[in-house]
Amino acid sequence: MNELKLKHTADYEWAVKLNRFSLSAICLWPAEEQDIRKQFWIKLRTMTYFLLITFVCTIPCLYALIKECDTLMEVTDNLAYSIPLTITVIKFIIVSSKKEVLLPIVNMIAEDWAKLKTDFEKRVMIRRARMARTINIFGYILVCILIWLLMVFPRFGITIRYITNVTDIKKLLPLPTYYMYDVSETPYFEIMYIIQSTSLLVATFCYTGIDNFFGVVILHICGQLENLRFHLSNMKESQTSNQILAATVEDHIRLIRAINVIENTSTLLVLALLINFGTCACIYGLLLITVPAGKEEFSVIRVVYLICNFANTFLQTFLYFMAGQMLVTQSERVHDAVYECEWVNLKSRKAKNLIIIMARSKKPLHLTAGKLFPVTLLTFCNNSFDYLTKVK
Repeated sequence: MNELKLKHTADYEWAVKLNRFSLSAICLWPAEEQDIRKQFWIKLRTMTYFLLITFVCTIPCLYALIKECDTLMEVTDNLAYSIPLTITVIKFIIVSSKKEVLLPIVNMIAEDWAKLKTDFEKRVMIRRARMARTINIFGYILVCILIWLLMVFPRFGITIRYITNVTDIKKLLPLPTYYMYDVSETPYFEIMYIIQSTSLLVATFCYTGIDNFFGVVILHICGQLENLRFHLSNMKESQTSNQILAATVEDHIRLIRAINVIENTSTLLVLALLINFGTCACIYGLLLITVPAGKEEFSVIRVVYLICNFANTFLQTFLYFMAGQMLVTQSERVHDAVYECEWVNLKSRKAKNLIIIMARSKKPLHLTAGKLFPVTLLTFCNNSFDYLTKVK
């Protein structure tokens, strides 16, 4: 990313640094590398991370689902891991192949913060940045708790997985996996434990970082649409009104193009995330019900893990749909601002230029989940109600 004086507010720095750290660690942050040697090493690291997530975590989890899970509780417990891992692989493939497309958007955000702004524009951008920062920090706190429960506690004989009387707790890996070779003997078990924990950490960065990245980008664009609406509402006849109107039209087109890029990149991600949320709501609901019902040994650690995991899944999904709702609302307000401005006092030649914005803003900007459902709070609430009804 081109560093363009991103020191205007601490809020924006926090929002960007958290995402940049998590995605740069797994080579998914959109950045332009001129050095051919660096490009080679980044591609090599990207392939390594992909192989770790796929062949150390995801495929062994799915294989264990077929090979070892015989009861409903074993199948349900395995799905709580294998489904998010499958979604993570899909996210990794899509974002790693779209980094060059997303790079102009990252640079656009940096340029927006580097421009001279009025007090109103600064307040709007800071408000969006604070919202993104709060959601990101809360999400990473949940992730840190989950990583600690998954990677550290099993080494002390404390597991959060569904276990039977014949299960050796001291020989449990962080994930319910099945390998073609025996990994229960020393030192193979310790080596596989370290490799699986590393792969799990990479998968966590991918799962959380990508959602937070798109959330920050969409919230920033919502702030720019609000600033654009402010310019239109306060437009008056002057010598520079034509230049202001031309700049406003260019900004509007620029934001529309950015949303189209995000839509084409994230539409499958949102659909997968929506399916993941609905499935996990049923799975975690069933697992939580079995604990007080006495169908398995009560474990406070397991309950905490299930609650944190569901809260993290809910937060990641809600971030998309909240940002999508704000995008629709702000784009509609831009359309209303064209009619509310003092266009009757403008000269006819200048007033005709507003037709461009009227035509482009007539259809509100919105994101979709797989080109099927609009990403709005109404869609999220309807699906959440349906899934909760099924759980009951």
